[in-house]
Amino acid sequence: MTSSEYHQTGETPLPHWIMQKGWATQLFAAPLSEASALLREELDKLLRKKIAPDEVIRITEIARVLAMGIHKKWMPLYQSDNKAFSEDVSLWQNLWALYSAELKPLLGGDERLVRHKAMLLQRALFVGKQIRLIHALAYQSFSERYWQEIHAYYRFAEMLKCEQENIADKLSTTENRVNCHSTYVHILLLDLANTSMLSSQQIMWIDRWLPRLARKVFPVDASVPQIGLFLEVNLEKPQGAALRARIKNAETMTRFATLEELSRTLRRRKRHLITGALPSNVKLGEDVDSDQASMLLSHLEAAWCPPDLSHAPEAPEFNEWRDDDLS
Repeated sequence: MTSSEYHQTGETPLPHWIMQKGWATQLFAAPLSEASALLREELDKLLRKKIAPDEVIRITEIARVLAMGIHKKWMPLYQSDNKAFSEDVSLWQNLWALYSAELKPLLGGDERLVRHKAMLLQRALFVGKQIRLIHALAYQSFSERYWQEIHAYYRFAEMLKCEQENIADKLSTTENRVNCHSTYVHILLLDLANTSMLSSQQIMWIDRWLPRLARKVFPVDASVPQIGLFLEVNLEKPQGAALRARIKNAETMTRFATLEELSRTLRRRKRHLITGALPSNVKLGEDVDSDQASMLLSHLEAAWCPPDLSHAPEAPEFNEWRDDDLS
């Protein structure tokens, strides 16, 4: 059924996706621009309908999967077609609007949403990550208003004390255990990765590696003066994170996370590659060769863990490969 046919019937197929999976098949069979427009229209209609909040979450989760399918079709076109970039961003913004609409009942204590709070906020941060990724792939600057929304979702996760609550996410390519903190760090590190110097393929590799790497970045108490290598972000400022060598006199809304374990993880993987390990052996994928992986890891180490900022000791030597070294 086409977009015009849906308008004629006045029906919204979204609540029936769970039982009528054929609608998704028809969606992907349509021309890309039409499929993208149709999904955006249906999300707009869903936003205006009076549907139980927990049902909206279930429907939006399916919409997120469909949006990812459309995103993958748009990606190769970013370099030659600015419309692809605009339409892909717009689709994820429509999803963001649905998550935003759920915030009021969630913060109001709606029991139907409280049990889904970690998932709802992590999914909203995932959408923010997608929008940041699309901007990186299209080599476009990232607006301050996006940062404001991303920081707000993380702040809500803190308020509801669910930022470290692990949940499953089948769209996380290399790590099924995710939480609001790891997804938030994913966005911050992607932003710091100097992607303007990289190819689109390299950016996609980084995005694929980050669900696992982001879990090596741990929050620290900003009230205690410390020296090391830290990620610093202010939840009130419309900008991403910065790197710091110390914590001192932190502002109330400033958050810090240590990068020392991330630095060790990057070095371990590089050493394994040098000694002959395949990228797939160190959980970097099968579509990247050792030289490409090593060069990209070096780029990330320079971007995220520059030695002039860190007073941390070198990572200990290793004599054998262990799964926990590579997780």
